[in-house]
Amino acid sequence: MCKNYSINSVIKALIVLSIDFKRDVDLSDFTYFKTGGVAKLVIFPCSIDELQIILIKLNSHVVCYKVVGETTNLMFLDNETYSCIVSVSSISNLYYDYNEHNIVAECGTLLSNLSRLALLHGYGGFSGLEGIPGSVGAAVVMNAGAYGDDIAGVLLAVDVLNLEGNIVRLSIEDLELKYRDSIFRRSANEYIILRSYFKCCPESKKNIYKKMTLFHAKRHKYQEFAYPTLGSLFSGSIYRSLAKKNFLFGLVSSAFFLFNYHLKIHRRESPMERIWLNNLAAKIFKIEYKQQSFSDKDLNTLINQGQGTDEMVSYINTMKELIGDGVPIENEIVEKF
Repeated sequence: MCKNYSINSVIKALIVLSIDFKRDVDLSDFTYFKTGGVAKLVIFPCSIDELQIILIKLNSHVVCYKVVGETTNLMFLDNETYSCIVSVSSISNLYYDYNEHNIVAECGTLLSNLSRLALLHGYGGFSGLEGIPGSVGAAVVMNAGAYGDDIAGVLLAVDVLNLEGNIVRLSIEDLELKYRDSIFRRSANEYIILRSYFKCCPESKKNIYKKMTLFHAKRHKYQEFAYPTLGSLFSGSIYRSLAKKNFLFGLVSSAFFLFNYHLKIHRRESPMERIWLNNLAAKIFKIEYKQQSFSDKDLNTLINQGQGTDEMVSYINTMKELIGDGVPIENEIVEKF
């Protein structure tokens, strides 16, 4: 059981070690999605050594904690008070190892920076990762990917901190990487990712740049950027799942995607929004809300318009009931700890 009263003992240790921290942090200002109540303590280690010391201290004092990167996949709940958050955003050393011929990225490294370093050296397999706004550590946990590229396709191994406070190396076989899944999603805090090693497969810089430019443009056009968002809510097409539930919606949605995204009848470009189709889905499946939690661009994109996390969780639960267990959720709802 977590002993949150031990936080004061941890704070004393942080002061002695000159490790940066903040108390009583408003998570709606701190998190990427701009939601959440208060965190009693947020710690900001600047190196893997500091992170190792912090985690050993937290475990020894039995303080509940969560290690986060950019929080781009996390929804903290409003009106909740959380214990301790450890942010690894400043642990972001990234380099090409000329001796081992691989790329080494610490856990807080941005995926965009990893992709651009790969481009600089002419290594393929990273182009689709460029537009994902998360950190390398979180991307490994989720086996993140887009546009045909994913972490599993380029990862070699990771260094992790185990519960005993020791650093061990896990091979890609140890990680049990699946579609948007890994061993880390099923063993919270059992392993904390410290750094990752990526293989380098030569590819024409011109081809890499061309793909990155195309993917970047598509992401900006077809995915939400105006409101805070957590990206794809579920690992699959909500429209396809709903189409299987209702013949009329299946017929209409199939025609919509065929004429607008494949044949592009009467237009050169696919539409950026699906408001009409979304409204039809809401009507047919009785998706009720006080304020819309999904993007006009996609039912599968959660956005923050100030409606509060109760409304968002209600929408998530409604979609879970409609589409069933066949399409797993990608975003994490962070319960109180």
